[in-house]
Amino acid sequence: MGKGVAKFGFKSGILPVTRSILKKPTMKQTSKLQETRAPKPKGINGVGYADNIKHPAGSHRNPPEVKFIDVEELIEKTVPHPKKGKIATTPNQLTKQRMAEIRREYLSESLRKEEQRILKQERLMLKRQELLHAERQQHLKKVNQNRSSDLTVPMLEDLIKGPLMRPRTAEEQKLVDLKRKYNRELIEFKSKERKFADLVSLYNAANCFIVTEKQLTEKIEELFTNDNVEYMKKNLHVTLANRASFGDQSVTDSLYGTLANGLHDGFPIIKDFLTGELNEGLSESKQNIEKAATESSQSASSNSGSTNQITQ
Repeated sequence: MGKGVAKFGFKSGILPVTRSILKKPTMKQTSKLQETRAPKPKGINGVGYADNIKHPAGSHRNPPEVKFIDVEELIEKTVPHPKKGKIATTPNQLTKQRMAEIRREYLSESLRKEEQRILKQERLMLKRQELLHAERQQHLKKVNQNRSSDLTVPMLEDLIKGPLMRPRTAEEQKLVDLKRKYNRELIEFKSKERKFADLVSLYNAANCFIVTEKQLTEKIEELFTNDNVEYMKKNLHVTLANRASFGDQSVTDSLYGTLANGLHDGFPIIKDFLTGELNEGLSESKQNIEKAATESSQSASSNSGSTNQITQ
């Protein structure tokens, strides 16, 4: 690698730019043919010089006409077929004729392929321009749509005069009424359920209430006797431990639906009994117990029969 290769990307060799072997447009390039035959624009943005303006020296007043070529005619003029009458007699002459035919064939084929390549390139460019034009039109349509929507925005005065919210339809209003009724009935049901649970707790705790004077005197005498006082002093730490375990008792009651650490039935059990779920569970458990008892009796009778056969 020599000097000055940095501008070539530090490459040792660069291929030359591909050049077209057709220097002029062909007759099949209809777009360029129509462009050249179309009348030239005049005026400020036109082509050429005005009548009172002289063109510069060494130039032409009118642009030269574009010459179009026919590929087949070019092939006939460039590589014509050999004239008849010349017959090769030596191997050297045969080789020269064969090489000339190969060159003639390759050149004609390359000219035809070059014309096809140019036509294909023009078709692709035309298709690309159509796609770009369609995309540009779509973009302009969106822009114009946004502008039209900006022009149709209601004024502040109209917003103040009109309603702030859209009025509901009959179906929407019916659905809203049903939702409100459901929420109201659900709140009432939860309130009644909570009151019923409190009533059950109060009923279970009423067994320990003192409602008469006789019960009050009996309870006082029971608590303030000497034996009971000594017992309370000795078991004070037990009472504190029971207070510490009150949280565990509440968790147990909430799990099993009982009260006072399982001494009384709570609201969940009573609710199941009232709805009939508890009766169904009891009947299922009873059927399971009876089934197990019959199976055990049958197995016992079969075992006794087998032992009698053995003794005999």
